[in-house]
Amino acid sequence: MNSFLAQAQNNQWSNRRLLSACFALSPEEYVATRTSFFPSIEKTLLHILDVDLFYLAALEFDLEGQRIERAETLSLHQLAQLQSAADARLIAYCERLDDHSLTRQAKVVRAEGLVLERVDRLLLHLFQHQIHHRGQVHAMLSGTHVAPPQLDEFYLDGDLALRSRDEERFTFPAPNA
Repeated sequence: MNSFLAQAQNNQWSNRRLLSACFALSPEEYVATRTSFFPSIEKTLLHILDVDLFYLAALEFDLEGQRIERAETLSLHQLAQLQSAADARLIAYCERLDDHSLTRQAKVVRAEGLVLERVDRLLLHLFQHQIHHRGQVHAMLSGTHVAPPQLDEFYLDGDLALRSRDEERFTFPAPNA
């Protein structure tokens, strides 16, 4: 089993489930100031996307892609579209992994200059980062009328019934719907 691919697939599923729940928020709830590391659901979701894109660029050995200034605000529709594309990119990347590629060194752009990091460690860091901040959005949803979705029922056989309808639920509403 390619555990990195499994984590990328779980990441996609978790992001889709969390974003699906966020579509039930009013625009005001989406941007409302809340208690967390980032001051709103919107800003936390933007941070997740920004970091995903940054590390994807690092993993793809794209220095310029790491330096791109990202949007400070996006509609939930725009964010969901970009996050879905990033998640698909990460899955495709993990599908191509082999022992050699996991031990390669990637250059990561930092304020103090370029830092070399092993690909396997970058991936582990990326997955941990995503879980950490999705948990914050999950907690912030508790302060809204939207129930936080379960995010921990992906691979266990006993949870199959709980996730069986996810694909139909994960069709995001059209913009302005």
